[in-house]
Amino acid sequence: HFMSAYSVADIEAVTRFYVDVLDFEVVKDAPIGDTMHFRWLKNGNQGIELVQMAGSQPGPERSTPPAHLMVRGPAQLMLQVADIEATKAALLARGVVPDVDITEAAPLGIKLMFVNDPEGNPIEIVQVTGG
Repeated sequence: HFMSAYSVADIEAVTRFYVDVLDFEVVKDAPIGDTMHFRWLKNGNQGIELVQMAGSQPGPERSTPPAHLMVRGPAQLMLQVADIEATKAALLARGVVPDVDITEAAPLGIKLMFVNDPEGNPIEIVQVTGG
């Protein structure tokens, strides 16, 4: 896995969320003329490419998870954490309330919660609990 790419309307607002809330860092910033802007973010081995294109259009609105899976295609960014309770506390301290609170998915061996970035892209935060 290299990174996931997201087309965004406001690259600065989305960057602030991933950097200030989820502790990513900007590792590359590449505006190309007036119509394209690429920004690479990294947190450990997890990478995100933000792309702002002049004239881009919003995609279909997605429902709250798990109903968001009714729209085919990329569903969410998944980030693995060691301690989901501590991660939730850190998010709340930064003003981010989960859209879906911590839930155990025992058949998958995980606990999960969902938050959205400023443009509504769902982020699933996962703690592996078993096999």
